[in-house]
Amino acid sequence: MEQQNQPRTQVLLKHKENQNLQQLATTLETIAKKLREEQKFVFMQGNEEIVISPTDDIKVEFEYEVKGDKHSFEIEFDWYEGEEKKTMKIL
Repeated sequence: MEQQNQPRTQVLLKHKENQNLQQLATTLETIAKKLREEQKFVFMQGNEEIVISPTDDIKVEFEYEVKGDKHSFEIEFDWYEGEEKKTMKIL
């Protein structure tokens, strides 16, 4: 049986921090503003810049979980590099 070469996952950024509700709202607003105006946003971690520049066609996933008294809400978005939104034309 042949094993297919799967691309290796690279974790380029993993960061956790406690924020209050206002700080979280400001972070989300900053990301949204940068995406709207520049189609990208940049995380600075130390001296390292991590540029996140999604394509125009994005799959978005929302997930809300409750386990006991712990609530978790996640927003995830995926895209493929170089993939543009495909449109259909009727001629």
